[in-house]
Amino acid sequence: MAMTPDDRRKMENQWHSIDLATAVPRPGDRMAVALLGEPITILRDRGGSVRAFRRRPRRYVRCVVRCGVIFVNLGEEDHVPVAADGVPDSESITPHCA
Repeated sequence: MAMTPDDRRKMENQWHSIDLATAVPRPGDRMAVALLGEPITILRDRGGSVRAFRRRPRRYVRCVVRCGVIFVNLGEEDHVPVAADGVPDSESITPHCA
C-alpha cells in the first residue's frame, strides 16, 4: 500500500530515531540511512556535534541527540543548504533541535 501525500507530510514532520550516537563516534565519521525512501547522511562534525542532511538536494535536516540516540525530522520549514565541503564551519547553519 502506497503512502498518500498527506500521510507522508505527517511522517516527515515527526521525529524519527536513527541509531545510537556511538555509531558515529569520531569527528568525520558518517553513516548513510534511508528514511521514508530518502537517502540521509548522518555525520559527526569537527566540533563533535552530530548533524544530518539530505543527499539530494543537499540540505540539512533537523537533528538532535537525546539520551544517546540520534533523532531527525524531515520537515522542511527551516532547512538550510549544505556548504560545498559538506562540513561547514559556520554555526549559523546548525539545524534546529527540539
